[in-house]
Amino acid sequence: MKRTLLAYLVITSIFASVSQAEFQVNTRTSNNQANPAIAIDGNGHFVVVWSNYFDDSSNEIFGQRFDLNCQPVGNEFRINTTTSGNQTEPAVAMNAGGDFAVAWQSKDGNDWDIFAQRFDANGTPVDVEFHINDDPNGRQLCPRVAMSKTGAFVIVWENDEFYDPFHVWDIKGQLYDCNGTPVGTNLDVNLRPYDCRYPDVAMDGNGNFTIVWMQEKNDNSIMMRLYNADGTAKADPCEVSTISFSSITRPSIGMDGSGHFVVAWDGHPDGGSLDDIHARRYRADGSAVAEQFIVNTSLAYAQDRSAVAMNNWREFVIVWNNEVDPNTNERDIFGQRYDELCNPIGDEFRVNTYVVDDQKDPAVAIRENGEFVAVWQSEEQDGSGYGVFGEMGPRVGCADSSGDGFVDFSDYCILAGEWLEEGNGLKADLIDDNRIDERDLGALCEQWLRPCYDCNEADINSSGRVDLRDYGLWAGNWLKRGPNLDGDVTGDGIVDMADLKAMVFHWTKACE
Repeated sequence: MKRTLLAYLVITSIFASVSQAEFQVNTRTSNNQANPAIAIDGNGHFVVVWSNYFDDSSNEIFGQRFDLNCQPVGNEFRINTTTSGNQTEPAVAMNAGGDFAVAWQSKDGNDWDIFAQRFDANGTPVDVEFHINDDPNGRQLCPRVAMSKTGAFVIVWENDEFYDPFHVWDIKGQLYDCNGTPVGTNLDVNLRPYDCRYPDVAMDGNGNFTIVWMQEKNDNSIMMRLYNADGTAKADPCEVSTISFSSITRPSIGMDGSGHFVVAWDGHPDGGSLDDIHARRYRADGSAVAEQFIVNTSLAYAQDRSAVAMNNWREFVIVWNNEVDPNTNERDIFGQRYDELCNPIGDEFRVNTYVVDDQKDPAVAIRENGEFVAVWQSEEQDGSGYGVFGEMGPRVGCADSSGDGFVDFSDYCILAGEWLEEGNGLKADLIDDNRIDERDLGALCEQWLRPCYDCNEADINSSGRVDLRDYGLWAGNWLKRGPNLDGDVTGDGIVDMADLKAMVFHWTKACE
């Protein structure tokens, strides 16, 4: 009777998505790990860098390399050599061969400077860390870095500039050749003394690059400036945003190997508490493909801190913070994929599967096959403060379209019946692109003749068998929230019916 009831609960419930599980980036978990950035090479391997907080006042820059399957390559490593003061706000760029450069801001007394370190494809430091900004005074903040296919790179940042009798923020940059030798002196990116903040930069395969930033002039605007590979400007700065309002902030840019690019930013005419994510696509010559458009479908509360990545097929993905509840300041990470014509691929989606507490500040990289890897900081998921977590997408839905608990021929028949259909609500749309094709068939085949969870995941007490003892652990933590709870089989931070479904798949079975 008990088995029948539990099986009924499985069959009549809606299955959770099946996808690559979230992976933890940081090994050290004490205090906070924050401000992640990511870069990817031509083979899909990637590196993540972040701020590693040792106490409440100081931190260092750490990194971890990963293979195609999001498995760590080697151990996490410290990037900065200088350990005095405070090191934070890391940025990273990687070329097709896997060489990469990391930039960050470093505090010495009251001043902040920009530093960087180069690495080869094996993660070995190339030479020593080096100082970027020419001006030794004031504050140099928020560095961003981009790299060409040869390893030439450019770093941009905010510079606290004194224009008698007041201070404003300028955007500065420095170009380097493939050997790490500076090309000229620091670039003066914006031409007029307006407050200019939050720069970002992207570089094509041949070394041409585009810098974007937020400019405050009555109403905020998103600006851009295009440069040649030798560091000379192609033209004066021009405006990206066609609708200006005071809450515009934090642009992000993604570029393909030939120089086509997309810019994303957040803003709303009625204030930051209602921010949306905006974007605009450009050709390599700086001409717009279309006017700016709104990315997010969810409109309640604030959507902000967007990040964008584009591959050489000009497909791109945008991820951002989605405010869940302004009273608790909890957020999730959402995303939306696009094809080369700026058409949405499927619907917006939540990236994180762990949903307890706060998930924020995403970064993203994309592969040539359209797969992407997003990273973000997650509160208490690693058991101490914020940790850095990631997930590979696009998400793949459970192929049990018939709802009988297993993926089999009946599910294949449903997919075959919807073959090449388009639109929302298709049962067999496993990759959520609103179309049934060979990609959905491939996802079904990967799940053929198996349930969504394996036996060892459901064996909560590790006894080698799924039985009433596992059920008891699940029941004892019913509706509890937090990391590493007994009974949280799905790893979403909540012990609920989704975890019971996973147990029922293997009820009374022995686990190998």
